[in-house]
Amino acid sequence: MPDNLGVIYKLKTELEKNDVELTTYTTDKSKEEYSFIFDCVKHIQYHINMKGMRVYSIKTRSKKTKYNRRTKINRSNKSFSSYYYNFHIRIYEFKNNEIAKKQFEILNNASKSGEGYCNRNFNTQFVLKKNEIFEFETMDDKSISFMNKYIMFIDDKL
Repeated sequence: MPDNLGVIYKLKTELEKNDVELTTYTTDKSKEEYSFIFDCVKHIQYHINMKGMRVYSIKTRSKKTKYNRRTKINRSNKSFSSYYYNFHIRIYEFKNNEIAKKQFEILNNASKSGEGYCNRNFNTQFVLKKNEIFEFETMDDKSISFMNKYIMFIDDKL
């Protein structure tokens, strides 16, 4: 049994308190599926095999409303847009803590290479817990602070 089940259970409890839903799915074991991260300094693209990996999708249940100003003539000066905060968690499990730590250093350095602009489209961050690496990613810039809140929850409290 993976070690992360206790962590995910505590995270799920915390998410439910904040009206956020967690959806679990497993990547298809019959076909190859990859995630990737690019290191701008070393010019290396790391392909991460996701075969059979558990992935968690996090999304707010209620829409958040944002006020926008319109600048066009003859239009109302007010505009509201709605959106959901969302991000994904992928969990990589390794045989022992030493291997996980080495892989974490490679992935973390790659994600922060180029002053963090190299992988900016995916807003990827990694957290190391024992023999597991938690990858948090979102393509939505509005969800970054929302995602960081739960990164700190896993990193600090668990």
